[in-house]
Amino acid sequence: MLTNLDWLEEGKDFPPKIETDRLRQYRENADLYESKHPEVWRTAFEHLAKRLRRRSGEVRTIFNYQQLLSKKTADFVCGEPITLEYEGDTDKLEATLARERFNLKLYELIIDVSRFGNGIGKVVDERLTVVPPGHWFPVVDPGDLKHITQHVIAFPTHPDNDGKPTQLRIEIHTKGNVETREHTFSARADNGLWVGKIGAQIADPVAEATNLNDFAVFALSNATHSGSLYGIDDYAAINSLVQALMWRLHRADAVMDKHSDPSISGPSSALELDEATGLYLFRAGDYFTRDRTDDPDINYVTWDGNLDSNFKEIDLLFNQLYVISEMGAAFVEGTSSGGANSGTALKLRLVSPRIKAQRITGINDATVRAMIAALGMVNGVTVIGDQLTLRWNDGLPNDPVEDAQRRNVETGGKQTKSQYSAIKERGLSDAEVEAELEQIRLEAAANSANILGVVDPFAEDDELEGVSDGDTT
Repeated sequence: MLTNLDWLEEGKDFPPKIETDRLRQYRENADLYESKHPEVWRTAFEHLAKRLRRRSGEVRTIFNYQQLLSKKTADFVCGEPITLEYEGDTDKLEATLARERFNLKLYELIIDVSRFGNGIGKVVDERLTVVPPGHWFPVVDPGDLKHITQHVIAFPTHPDNDGKPTQLRIEIHTKGNVETREHTFSARADNGLWVGKIGAQIADPVAEATNLNDFAVFALSNATHSGSLYGIDDYAAINSLVQALMWRLHRADAVMDKHSDPSISGPSSALELDEATGLYLFRAGDYFTRDRTDDPDINYVTWDGNLDSNFKEIDLLFNQLYVISEMGAAFVEGTSSGGANSGTALKLRLVSPRIKAQRITGINDATVRAMIAALGMVNGVTVIGDQLTLRWNDGLPNDPVEDAQRRNVETGGKQTKSQYSAIKERGLSDAEVEAELEQIRLEAAANSANILGVVDPFAEDDELEGVSDGDTT
């Protein structure tokens, strides 16, 4: 852990060596998210091929469960926009969030929480920016490794013609302020990272006030432990299972390819000498005589290779994958029978991923509230984070029938919703709802028999001519 800013001095290594393992893990997880499994696990697959005396360890069957896991985690956490409850000007705050596309950026942050263990947001110049966690270097109190004293955002910039960066941008965030520095940077590629020495400072540092009472950097986290500030990514626990699944599927695929071409057995009379090549070739479509009953017939050679054990192992690996990833099989498979699940049944089938989503929201609720308050503050909307309540939605569809039945039981059968609200839920505009209600009234009036002695109030004036005041027929 970094406990001071000495590592930012001229001549120091960047990134600091104490952080390189974390950054390399980020690089590997990013490659897995982008389906670069053969490159990431090339050494492991080549070792397996050598041990099994196979000529090649190249795996072509890519099973990207990692990307699916991250996207589904984000779907359960914030795939459906969160609902704000605030005593102040909620409309203005929601307009600010919509302008900044807050829901989309929060989704990206949760994906980073899943694949890296942390998602980093930065509020600067009236906007929210999603920062790659590889650019984030927290500085902590030596006496309390969970207490951050500065957030440093640092990354190489200004690539030359060969793509090698030549400068280093450094942002040092303290509460209410940010200081920006630019340095020269002599970089070299090292296993996916640009590493080198921090050079001379290019210009004087620029210090600015963020107009916030706290940091302008917000770190969302996955589950962690007392010995680390960083969250634990979702990939570490499942990588070995996905690797084994890819190898099993690759070997089954190789066996099937090897035996996919048909072979034929039969008598030598079925072969014909090709004088050009000197080879005996089989010519299909001719007639081959059998002078005796014991002469062999021409048949296709069928392959009776047994892959049952291989597929049983694959099933076992999939089951363990669903358990360890906390996602279960339901979120991948849906309903096994193809039928439609009720809302309650679907939620019961997805208990495990919903619990995982609740854990992530519980860890990050206060941070997201502070982020929203800061974004509102820099846009002229005064927001007190403690007075802001977020309702996180799981993204699962509601069952209208079950909701209606529940309200009926809770209220003893009394009406809880107006006709206007019921029609509005269909997604109609206010004008369309009014038109629909008017049409309902007209149809109800047309279908109702007039009571004797009562004049239809909807009738035109010319239809009432000839009706006297005392006429009741």
